[in-house]
Amino acid sequence: MNILAIDTSTMISTVTIASDDEIIGDFNVNQQKTHSESLVPMIDYLLNLLGMEIKDIDLYAIAKGPGSFTGLRIGMTIAKTLAQVNDKKLIPISTLLALANNSSSDKLKVPMLDARGNRVYGGVFDKDFKEIIKEDLYTIEDFSALVNELDQEVELIGEIGNKYQDKFLKGKTLPLNFNNCIGKSLIKLAIADKDKNFNLYEMIPNYLRKSQAEREMPKELKDRLNDKKNGQI
Repeated sequence: MNILAIDTSTMISTVTIASDDEIIGDFNVNQQKTHSESLVPMIDYLLNLLGMEIKDIDLYAIAKGPGSFTGLRIGMTIAKTLAQVNDKKLIPISTLLALANNSSSDKLKVPMLDARGNRVYGGVFDKDFKEIIKEDLYTIEDFSALVNELDQEVELIGEIGNKYQDKFLKGKTLPLNFNNCIGKSLIKLAIADKDKNFNLYEMIPNYLRKSQAEREMPKELKDRLNDKKNGQI
């Protein structure tokens, strides 16, 4: 079975391919181009390098978020299109869960992504990757307080770990090779979920918050849209 995993939840574009439980290609690019410019050429390049075609892919996996709004939309759209056109299953996977899976230690894992404005997307997982603190959008003060209440040593996983390490009383940042590029973890999680059923047409990114445009929308327009949704217009 050949699996193709995609992640566009941060500035890094990731395409990873596995065959029969073995990673055979892993392509990660952090650059100024948007994911819409880089992702499809990356998929084509990696397939060509491996002597494969898109028809050889049996299963797709996508990091569903949280993360960058634009990145998540691009990744999800491309992944759904590939799955639909080729009549294959697409498995959506939490970005934070995949990031936690970059570590295999027995310590609690605290994956975090920058949500800007002194906020983080974060969660806490145990050694078996069971969710201990729900993944959500938090201020760093609220999130670190929840983690500190656990009173256990934790691994801070993600590129902003160093920035906020002093907020976590028993937090340890991991080396840079653990803190991004989750393609291999997506493959691992996709294999675990390959027999589950997912509705491709109902699949949407997990933003965990409203977009900037929605947050800044005038109240009158919000009320009007809500009225329309509720059938009052």
